[in-house]
Amino acid sequence: MGHTQTQLDALKRSNAESNAVTREAVQDALFILMEKKDYEEIRITELIQKAGIARSAFYRNYKTKDDVLLDYIGDIHQLLMQNVSRDVRKNWLHYIRSIRENREKFELLIKTHREWFVLDSLNELADYSSGTDFTTVLPHGYIYNIVMYWVKCGMPGTDEEAVERIMQACRENGEVMISGVIPEKSLETTKAKKIHRKGLEIAREQ
Repeated sequence: MGHTQTQLDALKRSNAESNAVTREAVQDALFILMEKKDYEEIRITELIQKAGIARSAFYRNYKTKDDVLLDYIGDIHQLLMQNVSRDVRKNWLHYIRSIRENREKFELLIKTHREWFVLDSLNELADYSSGTDFTTVLPHGYIYNIVMYWVKCGMPGTDEEAVERIMQACRENGEVMISGVIPEKSLETTKAKKIHRKGLEIAREQ
């Protein structure tokens, strides 16, 4: 006797819920292990044991540790996309709050040199069909570098203050994009940093 459509739908929901629980358990387990040992030393076997799941359950959802991290970041971006609006400031505030709520995990991403997964996750949202529509990816670089810079600086200020500084930076960069001219002050700062960096390299060699 076959299943009715209602029974099939219920089975799908049950499987989806089970996978969601498994994924959350694996993500939490991986971050716990990342606090205790080097990322490269973490094995799938101990990850499975820490999560308290069957090996088959892990491989039903993931292939590698990197997949787990990408899935975690993707879940955050997916949730944010569901609430995105035309209000850029509001969108930034949602994102900043989300990052702060997950501060320890983002700091671990940086510690293990996996922060670029955030950019990969953002770029998955881009439309690559035209090959020349750079507007679909330009904001992703802005978002990634701004957020990672903020986290590395210790997440200074309130969420509202952080967003206000971000909006100001976006306005200033927008003016550069429109005019096609880099302000003299910014150019001098960039050159000074390059000279300083070169001096450090020479000092190390000596």
